[in-house]
Amino acid sequence: MNLLIASGQLEVKSDPQNRSVSPLQPVKTLLGFDLLLNPSDYFSYLLIRDGIFEAPESDLVSRLVRQGDTCIDAGSHVGYYTCFLAHLVGESGRVYAFDANPEACDAAKRNLSLNGMTWAEVTNIALSDHEGSLSFHVSSDEQTGLSSVGLIPNFKKTIHVPCGRLETSLDNRGINHVRLLKIDVEGSEEMVLSGLGRFLTDHLTDFILVELYDERLQVMNTNTEKVRQILRKAGYLAWTYESTSGWLMADEVQSRGDCNYLFVSPSVQETLPPFSLAPILTHTLAAWRRESEILQTRERETEELRHELDALQQETQQLREETHRLQQEALRLQERLLAIETSLGWRALNVYRKFRDELVSEKTLRRKLYDFFAGWTHR
Repeated sequence: MNLLIASGQLEVKSDPQNRSVSPLQPVKTLLGFDLLLNPSDYFSYLLIRDGIFEAPESDLVSRLVRQGDTCIDAGSHVGYYTCFLAHLVGESGRVYAFDANPEACDAAKRNLSLNGMTWAEVTNIALSDHEGSLSFHVSSDEQTGLSSVGLIPNFKKTIHVPCGRLETSLDNRGINHVRLLKIDVEGSEEMVLSGLGRFLTDHLTDFILVELYDERLQVMNTNTEKVRQILRKAGYLAWTYESTSGWLMADEVQSRGDCNYLFVSPSVQETLPPFSLAPILTHTLAAWRRESEILQTRERETEELRHELDALQQETQQLREETHRLQQEALRLQERLLAIETSLGWRALNVYRKFRDELVSEKTLRRKLYDFFAGWTHR
């Protein structure tokens, strides 16, 4: 597929093998970077609608990550967090993204290229607790973000992908410290953390932002409690987001699908920024969604009016055609009447009627008898 971007216009050309290519929509996020997304995908739809994804997490990341940091995006998908982290660390920093889905890797690379973020790289590998290969289940085109190593419902195909430990990948790149590790790998979170090695046990990773949702974890026969135990054993403290208070230290860690957990290394001396823009962003998004719902309602009403107008136009056209047909029929009848009136028989009949009217007046008994016998004679 060829992408041409000039003067703010996007052109998507078919690939050389003439395979069908879904149209991509340019999206300007609220965070300062652009994305090219397939609007038929649900995750992309949310970004197109809101301009931001996971507002509390995005706000938190923006306050933790600094220029020059090294960050990891485990489960990059289309590259939202990859681009966001690259935007925050700048050219002096580094971002390493990993995803088992080759299509997702292509999308993330495309979006990095769109923003000129050459200091970030994407690797097609399933992060695991061992080196080798794994089966990977690719979900439907409408929910590409749900692809998983685990057996998921409604997957469209199974592929084999290389797998490896994150510790090995970081060592191979000469990395000795990670500012933030974001993990969203649809059930493989326990495997990723088990493969983190000394970057977890030696507290070489400052912050770990991870999804803990049993509905996803169960496809890999694990759960929130098992993942929490790994992090707790390494000394990491959990923080959770509350809509009324922002980010707070968590008394307990339970499965939740609405927001990720942040785990903080015991070696981190700094305190988390006490103020959070997330509630403001949440209210703003709620207002945008209300406006969006109003616009959608108006669009539906407009569409219904269009249908009614189309029906009226069709009815009007049918009436025009019927009127034209009747006019043509009237012309034909006028022509026939003129032919009758100018015929010899019609003229003779008029002479007969004139004689009759002179001989017998209308509304008389004689006229009625005359008309009766004249009609009987004609029969």
